[in-house]
Amino acid sequence: MLRRLLMSVLAAVVPLAGLLAPGAANAANAPNAANAATTAGCTGGVSVQQFAFNPANVPLGGHSDLTLVLQNCGSQAVQGSSIWYGQYTGPGCPVLDPAYPIPFTIAPEGSYTLTRTYGDPGLTGCHPTSLRMSTSLSVTGVGTVATPTATLQFAPACTGSEFRIARFDFSPVAVSPGQVSTATLVLQNCTDQVVAGSTSWTLRLTGSGPEPPPGCPVLDPVGFGYSVAPGATTALALSVGDPVASCRATGLLAVANVYEQGVTGVVATAAANLVIVQPATDSCHVTYSPANWAGGFTATVTIVNNGTSPINGWSLGFTFPGDQKVTHGWNADVTQNDATVTASNLSYNATIAPGASQSFGFQGTWAASNTPPTYFAVNGQLCY
Repeated sequence: MLRRLLMSVLAAVVPLAGLLAPGAANAANAPNAANAATTAGCTGGVSVQQFAFNPANVPLGGHSDLTLVLQNCGSQAVQGSSIWYGQYTGPGCPVLDPAYPIPFTIAPEGSYTLTRTYGDPGLTGCHPTSLRMSTSLSVTGVGTVATPTATLQFAPACTGSEFRIARFDFSPVAVSPGQVSTATLVLQNCTDQVVAGSTSWTLRLTGSGPEPPPGCPVLDPVGFGYSVAPGATTALALSVGDPVASCRATGLLAVANVYEQGVTGVVATAAANLVIVQPATDSCHVTYSPANWAGGFTATVTIVNNGTSPINGWSLGFTFPGDQKVTHGWNADVTQNDATVTASNLSYNATIAPGASQSFGFQGTWAASNTPPTYFAVNGQLCY
């Protein structure tokens, strides 16, 4: 019930339009630019030059090399270590617990490269769609200086000789004003010949009716070409932004049509939806204050009633972006179903008077990601 309610709440009106430059990456021979984690800055004498899978997309059952490249941007030798961990996306798939630290020493102005291979775990009942890996980088005498991440996407295994769309979706799936989301189209070639052609993307801002909401522009189609080697995949990416404040849209619909050289008409098509979230009224406000440590955390959550009427009985819901698991809570009845958490009042703190607040807390665990939740709903209404 709560998950369905939250999904409807997230479809609130928000402006969105405008396109950034499209990009393409052939997963057979180059890492996806959106997959690489790089930092230009130097912390503790170390700069992360690369943390990326190559290729970034493989068929189910496949494997890929994940490479970490560090640069010593100081005048003295740097020593430290890296701890690698991750999590598969998919029912019945495992979490890759942090491994033992891997030490490194980098000479002044030198570099360090470490490559490890990851892929389909091959477990019965596990059919992963992606693997998100992270590494915690520590420098001796300084501590943790960076935690870059990289994602490996799995395309369905080839079961015949066909050319198909393996995936088409947005990441993130919901944005607020000023944020950017990237739509990724993954093409898979299960034939024994190179397949080349072009794609045409139509983008339409959506609202309650069939036409674009008032104040929203009509977006021009975007197209670019592709070439996929036999048995390989190619990822095509397009980012969208939010420059038109007058647009009151609830989402963005992207439809990709795929054309193949020498073939008349569309050979494949797919659609992806981006949810666009606009802050609701200021009738309530939620703060989420975590205290983190390796593998665990506590969080204090405060609900403030900014309205003019009391809140008599409250139920707060949110979704964890990472793999957090709640172990126990206090000052509320806290339950978790998959990534969705629900906290309901107890008998002594059911009322929140205008201008007043109620707080509760909980303790939990995590392995790959402890990113705080973004959206909170109190009694079915989005709060910020």
